[in-house]
Amino acid sequence: MMADGVCQTGDTVGDYRLEKITSEGQRTRTWRAHQLSMQRPVMLEMLKGDAAGDPGLVEAFLADVRAKALAKHAGIGTVYEAVSNAEGTFFARERLEGENLEALYEQGAKFAPVELVKLLHQVASAMCYLENEKIAMVELGLHHLILENGTRLRMMNLSINGPRDETVNARAKHLLGAALDEMIKEGEPGGTRMKSLLGFMADFDREVPLTWQQILSLCTQVREQLEGTGQVPGAPPPPLAPPRKPIKIPAAVWALVSGLGLIGALVFFFIKNTAQKPAPDVEDQAEAIWIEIPMGDYEFAGGVKVRIRNAFKMNRNEVTLSEYRDFLESGNLEKYRHPDQPNRKKNHRPDDWKALWTAAVKNEEWEGRKMSTDCPVMGIDWWDAYAFTQWNGSRLPTMNEWAAAAHYEGAPVAGSDWGPVASASEDATGAGVMGMAGSVREWTLQVEVNPALQLSPKKPVAMGGSFLDPGQGVGSRAWLDDRDVRRSDLGFRILTEN
Repeated sequence: MMADGVCQTGDTVGDYRLEKITSEGQRTRTWRAHQLSMQRPVMLEMLKGDAAGDPGLVEAFLADVRAKALAKHAGIGTVYEAVSNAEGTFFARERLEGENLEALYEQGAKFAPVELVKLLHQVASAMCYLENEKIAMVELGLHHLILENGTRLRMMNLSINGPRDETVNARAKHLLGAALDEMIKEGEPGGTRMKSLLGFMADFDREVPLTWQQILSLCTQVREQLEGTGQVPGAPPPPLAPPRKPIKIPAAVWALVSGLGLIGALVFFFIKNTAQKPAPDVEDQAEAIWIEIPMGDYEFAGGVKVRIRNAFKMNRNEVTLSEYRDFLESGNLEKYRHPDQPNRKKNHRPDDWKALWTAAVKNEEWEGRKMSTDCPVMGIDWWDAYAFTQWNGSRLPTMNEWAAAAHYEGAPVAGSDWGPVASASEDATGAGVMGMAGSVREWTLQVEVNPALQLSPKKPVAMGGSFLDPGQGVGSRAWLDDRDVRRSDLGFRILTEN
């Protein structure tokens, strides 16, 4: 060690030979080093300059080290020892070898969904441990996550002394959700489910953020689905399964990435009971039901422009009474509920469901309307629509996605009245999406600020005109008070991603 107290490469400090400075903070300097007695590579973090001689800073430094030493989890780097003597104050920790996630992200690295969910599962396990143990941590960066041997993602030990700051915890979820979403390899099985989970994590507007325990549980379920361990032999694909092959139609949509604003879509459960009515496979339904909407820039009335970054497939029709009835009869609907769904909500049956369905089966009237099983489901709230998407492996469209689908290749020329979903040819886009200017208004995925009331809070949005209130047809938007709203002219349609 030099007289001014600054170490040089090759110096020995206690049991450690210094190799290279890797980072430097206001009070600390971090070295790559080698522990001589154990013959192993380590990282050495030292107090430097005046901080090394300040008793208060020394004690605070050692308190943080003690907090790191308490974090004992396989996914978190280990603290080996702390030293404070005439040579200085420092601690040695495990050197995690591999590529850090920040470098991989900047290189444009991509992972198949099944690989990515395994990596996220490892991080979530470590974060869940810290959450459960109430251990505080400093701000997480992508460079703190090290991919070892291409399969194991471990976290540097970021624990510190003191109470947890949940805003730091929340930002870690947002960071990982947004970054990993961009690292999903396109066109691979499971992309839909992963995007849904990551969308929830990246959503800054969630009133009740997902806990790490919830994220870990969802990772487990998605991983089991993708690896086949949660699938009953011979059963159809589990909820949130993406299309297995592209559908060749002029234009199409996919379904389930809860993401993108409020993205509501995510509980990733699968069918375990063969006695239950199985969820339908969106890929096995008639090809004409999906209309492909390409990525690109879209301009709407009034000069509003939006950019759709990922192509998707929109359901040609709104979800019908018959389709929704299949959902209700599938059994054990609790597993499809949204994590934020109020406890007071006990089921997903539409208002007056028994009378409504009986009238539809008999082609009779209900509340003055002629019913059939092909009429759109209505009288449901956002939680109901969300649960349906989880059951059949789709998701609700975002407001921009809905608008893009409504205008792609030409908006409808007129709205449609009440009736079967495919009965009004004048209420069809140039690409063939039906009922967007009339029929029933449709729930969208996220909450949005009403541009006419910029200072008001974000609210859920229903898009399009309806048979009761044509409004401006396909250009209509309704900001609803909350997700519990039910109306006799409010239903939904689903999408799926390519």
